[in-house]
Amino acid sequence: MSIGGGNDENLNEQSIWQRFVNGDQDCFKQLFKKYHKKMFGYGVKLCGQPELVKDCIQELFKTVWERRNELDHITTPNVYLFVSLRRKILHHLKKDRKADGDMDEVDEQSFIQFSMEEIIIVDERKHQQKEALKEALNQLSNRQREVIYLHYYNGMSYGEIEQILSINRQSVRNHVYRAMETLRTILDNEIMKLVIVFIVTFLYMVNLFI
Repeated sequence: MSIGGGNDENLNEQSIWQRFVNGDQDCFKQLFKKYHKKMFGYGVKLCGQPELVKDCIQELFKTVWERRNELDHITTPNVYLFVSLRRKILHHLKKDRKADGDMDEVDEQSFIQFSMEEIIIVDERKHQQKEALKEALNQLSNRQREVIYLHYYNGMSYGEIEQILSINRQSVRNHVYRAMETLRTILDNEIMKLVIVFIVTFLYMVNLFI
């Protein structure tokens, strides 16, 4: 079925999901519109293959629509969709490697990298500081980068990240804490101020567009 826009923007996430489960096509389209961009950004971060991510998202939403009667128990649609996309991408990566004769396991802790464009600092004179911050973020462990990306770029709670990555909530907190400690050891005080601006800016943008 084609996927496009939708109405009823005043409905909350759970109400939209329940109406979708009951066969409301407008709510299905609304779910796609609400999550597609974030899912695409996350998927590309995981595998670096935009076309694969597009295919996985289409496959996922097709499956979700066909199996909607089995999804009444879902209480956090965003977590369900991100978990499902993550699994689908990893499945495709493993399948492609096996087909190519590469028997090495796919690293399930992903390979997220931050870019200059994702570090929103208005003053372009701070270009060198932005570059330093990008390099520092990319020195974090794979898991730390993924937690930072989900928490600060997608506005997800520790509880939601816990479910997506199948780790406990204390581990999520530890990853965030250790990431910030690592950044403090790498960056000088002036650039650490940019880290705070960076975090606050993204939290503001996430809240603005929810």
